[in-house]
Amino acid sequence: MSQQLSNILMEAGTNEVEVLVFHLNDGLYGVNVAKVREIITMVPLTRFPNVHPAVRGVFKLRNQVHPLVDLRRFFDMPPAKDEQDSRVIVTEFNNGRMGFMVDHIDRIHRVSWSEMGEVPNVTNDDDTAMTGVLRIDDSLILMLDFERVAFRVAGITDLEAAAPQADGADRGEVRVLLADDSSMMRRMLNDSMVNAGFKKISIASDGEEAWNTLKKLQAAGTLPDVIVTDIEMPKMDGLHFTKRIKENEQLKHLPVIVFSSLVSDDNLKKCKSVGADRQLTKPELPGLVSIIDELIGAPAA
Repeated sequence: MSQQLSNILMEAGTNEVEVLVFHLNDGLYGVNVAKVREIITMVPLTRFPNVHPAVRGVFKLRNQVHPLVDLRRFFDMPPAKDEQDSRVIVTEFNNGRMGFMVDHIDRIHRVSWSEMGEVPNVTNDDDTAMTGVLRIDDSLILMLDFERVAFRVAGITDLEAAAPQADGADRGEVRVLLADDSSMMRRMLNDSMVNAGFKKISIASDGEEAWNTLKKLQAAGTLPDVIVTDIEMPKMDGLHFTKRIKENEQLKHLPVIVFSSLVSDDNLKKCKSVGADRQLTKPELPGLVSIIDELIGAPAA
């Protein structure tokens, strides 16, 4: 059985998100519908050697082969007593597809990012795969970032090596504002940009913080030369943040780069509709610096 998701195109910049809620080990979890292509029943698997323990194998769907990640295994939960009702959430992000095995599907909710609470500080892990906590009726939904799960399964912990070294261009005076809710990604972005010669970098952990930082910089007369923002962030997402910038007469000239795992055709349209100057996926980190150079014209050394 396959359930195609229409992924209704909401008006961009409304700060709303559609959340697919699913069950896992008696808990409720959620994922942004924008990452979900379809939901299927369990399929025949081909075992794959020398992979992360959470990878159950690979499966073929519409002439494409996808890995299947068992989320119970990933989170060290006990195995399900009966996998008959288990479902596979087929996702697409960072230009790739992957299946995630869950116990069963609940439903889709449409909510505002402003309703998303922060993850409680109950772990020593500075990059938990949870991105927020959502309250729906009397239930708490833990928002799960499948992208971070995929990074860990693939053994990706640092993208800095992929970023260009300082190459003679004088980027030391270029002011950059970065917004991303992932502490790991913020570190990667900051380290890679420092590696490329940037020195004046302001960092925010969500769109609301980025907007407040931008207004403070404006008041101080030190506006950034370029803004790099993720899309999925609690409180205020990157699309709404970009829309605010581009609708402000004093700020609309600022170049905005959307740097996200969600740069699909639909999201490219959304990015364009709110005025983003460029969009690229997170694996395209090596191209970020050259795009900044192009947009602002980094002065030669």
